[in-house]
Amino acid sequence: MPDAPPPTYDFLVVGAGVAGSVVAARLSELPDTTVLLLEAGPELPDTPQARDPLRGAELWGSDADWSYDTVPQPGLGGRAVPWPSGRALGGSSAINASLWVPGGAADYDAWSTYGEGWSWESARASLRRLEDDGTGTGRGPLPVRPGAEHPLTEALFSAAQGLGLPRAERDAESPEGVDALRLTVRDGHRVTFADAFLAPARTRANLRIVTGAHVTRIVVEGGRATGVTYRHDGGPPVSVAARREVLLAAGAVRSPQLLLLSGIGPAQDLERLGIPVVAELPGVGRNLHDHICVGGAVRAPDTAGTGEPHRKGSADGTAGAVVFARSRPEVPAPDIEIVLAPGRDTPRGEGPGVTFGVVALQPRSRGTVRLASTDPLAPPLIDPGYLSDPGGDDLAVLRAGVRLARRLLAAPSLTPYAGAPLGPSLADEDTDAHIRSAAGAMFHPAGTARFGPDGDPDAVLDAELRVRGITGLRVVDASAIPVLNRGHTMAPTAFVAERAAALVRRSWRTGDANAEHTGRADFTARSRHTEHAKERQP
Repeated sequence: MPDAPPPTYDFLVVGAGVAGSVVAARLSELPDTTVLLLEAGPELPDTPQARDPLRGAELWGSDADWSYDTVPQPGLGGRAVPWPSGRALGGSSAINASLWVPGGAADYDAWSTYGEGWSWESARASLRRLEDDGTGTGRGPLPVRPGAEHPLTEALFSAAQGLGLPRAERDAESPEGVDALRLTVRDGHRVTFADAFLAPARTRANLRIVTGAHVTRIVVEGGRATGVTYRHDGGPPVSVAARREVLLAAGAVRSPQLLLLSGIGPAQDLERLGIPVVAELPGVGRNLHDHICVGGAVRAPDTAGTGEPHRKGSADGTAGAVVFARSRPEVPAPDIEIVLAPGRDTPRGEGPGVTFGVVALQPRSRGTVRLASTDPLAPPLIDPGYLSDPGGDDLAVLRAGVRLARRLLAAPSLTPYAGAPLGPSLADEDTDAHIRSAAGAMFHPAGTARFGPDGDPDAVLDAELRVRGITGLRVVDASAIPVLNRGHTMAPTAFVAERAAALVRRSWRTGDANAEHTGRADFTARSRHTEHAKERQP
């Protein structure tokens, strides 16, 4: 007997993280569609580790984490850097610190130079559809709340303002200054994107969610994505078909890996591994960048007592402040972030004090995601190229940020909280060496399948997130982001997904989802021998 045809859905969504949760939920709102959401990881049980944002790191290395490592980084003394990445319903929103730091107008307006329809105005409207900020300006299902009250937060405000940094205004075009942390929490407990978007959508009969489904390949027939294959809980390959579209929401590492495994990417790299070239797109796996961070902690002085520098209880995990500043006066927008919080989570549990992380917000270093082999279950080669920018700008920004952090921690208002530093003294002459020995990932990878205009050889996607040369295939996660925002990536990834869902819904209504994209017929021929364009900088 002939094999039975694979089950068929209108839309296949690969990955149930931040992006996949939004896209699957939004598409399932259409009553005349069917949606299949495939997630490689499990559904997390309701445990303290899963609900306390401060304890998210306890899930790193578990079944809820892809547990990636970078290749050795020359800019960091040859160290390989751990790269946790969520592998569960909710994705990284299930294992991160739940911080909601969207960035400002300059970030999203920079995206508009890569494609029409991407702007601060568009981002702000999308975020308001997603957020419930408790003030009525947002009308979405995702709670966004200020962190817990703590005397340290006010002391940090005073310290920053003493250095001339203003109190940041909520939803301002520029986040410059100091503000309390905001988190995706309710009553101090983590709310993942699966909680906010998938939980209410699961009651719909047209949405099916499969966990333990490791997608191994996109099926492309005649230039059209017709489905995917996956392995369920390590079993044999399973095929499933898409009537309308396949939407990759697997993240900035897994989405380019899937494209490459499916023959979509740089021809030279594919041919080296014996993978037939389905569509030559040189930008797949390129343009990888991440916010590089160097952290530290200072212990509260032994004489502290009146300032309540340390309170027990998980709520402290949501207290703290964030500072946005410029490394040089001539920089047009903040390029430094400093996150400061009570010290109960100091690196080795030293006790009360202040922890801090200094972040370079607009890194110029670029890297790659490449296949290590044709084995779809093998991790790819991740090379973010930390501190590899030829001009040394990333190191200079971190250096300026560390010096600013030292000045903040020396402020009179922080005397009850910040005593002796833990670890290196960070004297000026030691700063660069300390950065190279201690800096690591902020876990904000982006750009590995970015969108861009026709004729841009590194643009994997058009402005509507459609993969060039392949009909019925979009990338709808942080891979699509052309330039990192001055903040954290959870919010902009959600914006990408919200906009992607709107674009797909529009094509569903108008019936043009399967139309060929303009300007594509000769894209491969034009780009095959084109030298990669220089990375655009904001």
